[in-house]
Amino acid sequence: MKKKIMTVMAICAVSLAATACGSNTQETTAAETTTTETTTEMAADESTDAEEASAEGEETSGAEGEESEAAETTKADLSNVDPQEALGPGAFDENESVALEENQNFSDLENSDYKGFAGQVVQAVTAKDMNALADLMHYPVYISFVKDNDGVVSDKDSFLALDPEMVFDSALVEAVQAADLEALEPSMAGVVIGDDTPNVIINSTDGTLGIVGMNY
Repeated sequence: MKKKIMTVMAICAVSLAATACGSNTQETTAAETTTTETTTEMAADESTDAEEASAEGEETSGAEGEESEAAETTKADLSNVDPQEALGPGAFDENESVALEENQNFSDLENSDYKGFAGQVVQAVTAKDMNALADLMHYPVYISFVKDNDGVVSDKDSFLALDPEMVFDSALVEAVQAADLEALEPSMAGVVIGDDTPNVIINSTDGTLGIVGMNY
């Protein structure tokens, strides 16, 4: 009887031990599963953070690129900027120099004997004297009937090579002879001998009077 009891007790002990081992195994497995899930969630969170950081970096890079392109475009686009403002002070010194020279020429013209000089022009035209007229020119001079070089005659020899019949056109001669020399007044363009076209224009250059244009 004792043996049976001992045997039963042994079987119970083995069963209890097996049950305990099974419980411990399940707890261990559950703990491992929980740990694995936590690790996976942390890795997923880190991956998400990395992706968000990468996206922010790309957005920042794109914004900087757009700002850089906009800056380059703004820098290159000077089409609507006033040239004098863009180039700064002194950019138009050459034009200013020309303007000062023109003002000086006008001042010289006002203070010159332009009426007396106009009388010499009338005499040369009336006499149809090419040499006398050539000596009264400021070269280069504009002669409107000349087709070459936009009507500009560069020197005395070139002027003397022109056809006298065309130079002393009857309409020009009449207009010059009819001019009222006492009524002549200087302007920035010079003094015009003749009420309309045709006419002869005289001006002062470097303090010297001369014919600067003949219009037919």
